[in-house]
Amino acid sequence: MAVATPPETYFNGIILDITGEMETASALSAREKELKERTESLSEVNTALEVLLRKREADRLEVEEKMLANAKRLILPYLDKLKNSRLDERQRIYLNLIETNLNEIISPLTQQMSRHYMHFTPLEIQVANLVKEGQTTKDIAFILGSSDRTIEAVRYRIRRKLGLKKKCTNLRSALLSIDG
Repeated sequence: MAVATPPETYFNGIILDITGEMETASALSAREKELKERTESLSEVNTALEVLLRKREADRLEVEEKMLANAKRLILPYLDKLKNSRLDERQRIYLNLIETNLNEIISPLTQQMSRHYMHFTPLEIQVANLVKEGQTTKDIAFILGSSDRTIEAVRYRIRRKLGLKKKCTNLRSALLSIDG
């Protein structure tokens, strides 16, 4: 009797090592988890910053309101008393300057104005304020203790910084339009 021999068994296939891909997938998954945690953390920080900014804005408004109320209650009454007293012309001019500058400080439009005058020197700001009041070059020179030529030069620099042609636009009108 003949013994049956099993047919020969053949295998055909490709063996691949996917260990690297599995490690990469695992690392990617871990990185995604880390990014999700960071996103949540940044979202919390952003919310906290928004709350702080709102608080800071409210504090700023409160300080402005207190400053305005204090100036009106503690300073302006004394300026009115001084106005009604006997002052010579120079003292009256100085008093008007003090009152004008105080009003500039406490005015809600100060922020808008200061943005335009940021690049001005202190002397240019003084001259600009006097020009807005309608003072002439001669008057400004007298008030500030400068020469007429100095004030003319400052007025020229103001015009140049504002981009105005030499005599085409009235400087006072231009300055008043900036303030509102």
